[in-house]
Amino acid sequence: MDEKDKQIKLSKFLLQKYSDIINEREQRTIGEIKALVDGTDLSIQTIIEEFKETTYSFEDNYLEILKKIYSFIIEEIEFTEVNFGINYWLNAKEVLEIKIADDEDLAVFTCSFMKALGDNKAEVIIAELDNLTTHAFVTTEINENFLILDPAQKKEFKTFFGEKTKILRNYAFKEQKIKKFLYRFNSEKYEQFLE
Repeated sequence: MDEKDKQIKLSKFLLQKYSDIINEREQRTIGEIKALVDGTDLSIQTIIEEFKETTYSFEDNYLEILKKIYSFIIEEIEFTEVNFGINYWLNAKEVLEIKIADDEDLAVFTCSFMKALGDNKAEVIIAELDNLTTHAFVTTEINENFLILDPAQKKEFKTFFGEKTKILRNYAFKEQKIKKFLYRFNSEKYEQFLE
């Protein structure tokens, strides 16, 4: 076993050993979860300034700027699936620092940019897929079109763009379709879908 593998094995062991403590500390209230979609975060604002024209208007420039930011996200931030039995939330600064995130943190990160650009309809969705796993992505509606952004898949910007029913029917993550929405949130609201 090389040195890197030993360090990974030890890190995984320690994470599992202290998972109860980490999970307890990482519990969030609904208000704290909503606050994660923070369009005012300086890390988010700094990146937006790199892409935004000085005369930005939501109606005229939103899709163009969002496409550039989405490209930045899928090029700069790597998706990982974490199966350590640990629940955690990364903020925008932490995502930018380590440049790795799971699907939930990627969705919150993406939604924060959308909020900062003035999109009040953008929401993080946690869905149950056909294989009973969960997956997070972002949705919004723009000019009567529905858009799903899923940076974990690194697909083209408008892969899931168009009529809402058709997009929801065609969307899949690792060939798994949406079975049901579990909950959705942004900085303004939090909704859990009960059976």
